[in-house]
Amino acid sequence: MKLIVTLFWSLALGQVVGYVATALAGVPDPELWTTIVSLVFGLFVYLFQAVAIEKEAKAN
Repeated sequence: MKLIVTLFWSLALGQVVGYVATALAGVPDPELWTTIVSLVFGLFVYLFQAVAIEKEAKAN
């Protein structure tokens, strides 16, 4: 469930950031690339969270 929530919010926030950045730069918005980058970044954050937290902290 954490993975789904992480991917959802990374997609939503990534689309907002992509839209604002392209609007400020005055270039067309590549929605497919923004979606791919957002989901990859969300997956990276999820995997980093799973690896970075110590085993003792998880038990508490």
